[in-house]
This record gives sequence, C-alpha cells and structure tokens, in this order.
Amino acid sequence: MVSDGWVSFFAEFRGRVAGFKVTPVDTTGAGDAFVSGLLNSLAFDLNLIQKLTQFLFLLDEKRLREALAFANACGALAVTERGAIPALPTKEAVLQFLSKVTTA
Repeated sequence: MVSDGWVSFFAEFRGRVAGFKVTPVDTTGAGDAFVSGLLNSLAFDLNLIQKLTQFLFLLDEKRLREALAFANACGALAVTERGAIPALPTKEAVLQFLSKVTTA
C-alpha cells in the first residue's frame, strides 16, 4: 500500500488502484484495516482468485480492483479516528463511504 493507493504486480494484473483522501488522526492500524478489508473481499468472493494449479492463479481484474478499493477504503477510514481497534470500520461504513466517493 502506498499513500496514494495500492500498486499491484501479478502475472495477469499490473496496475494501481487509487487511494482515498482523508484527514488522518491516527495512522495506527491502517495496514491492518487494509489487509482485513482485502481478506474480507476474498472470503466473500471465493471466485475472485481461482487456483488453477499449486502455484498458478487466475485473477478477475475487475473484481480484484473492487476488492483493493474496498481494502483502501478500510485503511482510509481507519486513520480518521484514534486507536487501532476502535477505528476499524464496519463493512457497512466502508460500503457507505465507497458509495459517496464513487458517485461524487
């Protein structure tokens, strides 16, 4: 994760998913929130990454970008409050945030 988004390099996908501008209060837990958001997306969309062989994965780029945007939003929201655990956003808060920034 970088300050202006996520840079990713996979065999099938090289690119950047933009970050979100927020006013940071406490950056503790931002990375944890990002990883939690990404894992949430992977857990709820098992077809996002389909294992073809032991070491080869097929990525759905559109859904991967959506998952990374969700994770970026989790990290962005986590820095807007104090404390690592209290600042972790709910899924509903992330979806509400994404609906505002993607339609604005």
